Amino acid sequence: MICSWCRLKQGYNAVCHNSTGHQSAISITLFNMRAHYLSRFSFETTSNVRTFRHRPSIHHPHVECASCHSAVEANEPYSHHWLSGEDAQHTKLDLEKKLLLRQIEKERIETFMICDETQQYGGVEEFLLQAGTQALPQLLRFLKYKASELVVTMGFYVSVPGKRFYFESYSFSIKHFLDIEATIDMVIGRLAQKICSYMYMAEGVTLDDCAIRRIKLTVKRLNNGPEVLPLQYRMKNSGGFKAKDNNKKPVNLSLLNESYLNYHGKRFGKFPDSLQVNLYCFHVCPETKELIAVPYLIRSEDVKNTPTFLIQTDVTGEFCGMYEVRNIRRFLRTEPNDRFVECTVCMGVFASRMHFVLHKQMDCGNEVEVLQMDGESFETYENCITLPKEFFKLDFIGIRPNH
Repeated sequence: MICSWCRLKQGYNAVCHNSTGHQSAISITLFNMRAHYLSRFSFETTSNVRTFRHRPSIHHPHVECASCHSAVEANEPYSHHWLSGEDAQHTKLDLEKKLLLRQIEKERIETFMICDETQQYGGVEEFLLQAGTQALPQLLRFLKYKASELVVTMGFYVSVPGKRFYFESYSFSIKHFLDIEATIDMVIGRLAQKICSYMYMAEGVTLDDCAIRRIKLTVKRLNNGPEVLPLQYRMKNSGGFKAKDNNKKPVNLSLLNESYLNYHGKRFGKFPDSLQVNLYCFHVCPETKELIAVPYLIRSEDVKNTPTFLIQTDVTGEFCGMYEVRNIRRFLRTEPNDRFVECTVCMGVFASRMHFVLHKQMDCGNEVEVLQMDGESFETYENCITLPKEFFKLDFIGIRPNH
């Protein structure tokens, strides 16, 4: 079971090159250290066709990720690679869902619960995988809309014959929607490890002998600042990484934002020639969940003197501004300490600094509260609302606060 939560151990290394082998800002090859394998993203140009490829392992260079594959004519802008494709990181909110979110805000509902009273002993792994990969991320994406930060606490109700326990994590923060899956992955993994250890020591049973019929989530929605970068890039850019003296010209941000909105999503869109900027956006592999920054519009290979911006969107894909990157080479490049980080406290090894930071936020998983409850009966909630299963994948209820 625990190995199910070790699939996102990632690190990155970037190299810029073009078809002649010289360094450039236009073509990017990214190597991702995932377990003991190297994953490669690249743009390759042959016969006037530019192809974006993802090879999950360079040990098997002919095996490609079909979900990432994209081919356009070589003279087309890079944005055409991202006109279509699978995107599970954003969520679509129609009027009904926005009204539901408004109701949650108005009634100050912060406690949510997945209930599966039909689960039998031994079905824990399947339930946690479904909750961790679908239901919980989908709920948090929904709650992240129009919120700058989510402060979350997660708890599992664990049953064995005749007894019931409650395991609750410390509160953790999510500031960017692209961090939701990795954070949920880490928290569930640590909780599962604590449950396994405790239940074996206290009750002499394994996780396969238990049932988890309820998961409780407490979520506080905060609006205390602008959209930030995903944690992976926030760590890399924490010091600013300003470039040395350069001749970059100031950019009219209002014109840049307006031009992007008029240009985005159109195959024959026109971007003003007066805006000599390089633009990047984020791409997430639907299969491996790897996050990389990729070119969107490249006006110049002179990265030292060309203003460079990262396009920022919210959880629904709506544009929410430009983030200036002062040193794009540093922003894309992986440093030696970006991967395979060892925790000196618990001796855990992590394949990326991002997962190490998430691990330390959990205090090595030590901040887990364990309560033994009376019998196997569950408390009932009358003052609650039901969330639509077709949207959240599992049965969720929102519990109104007591007044």
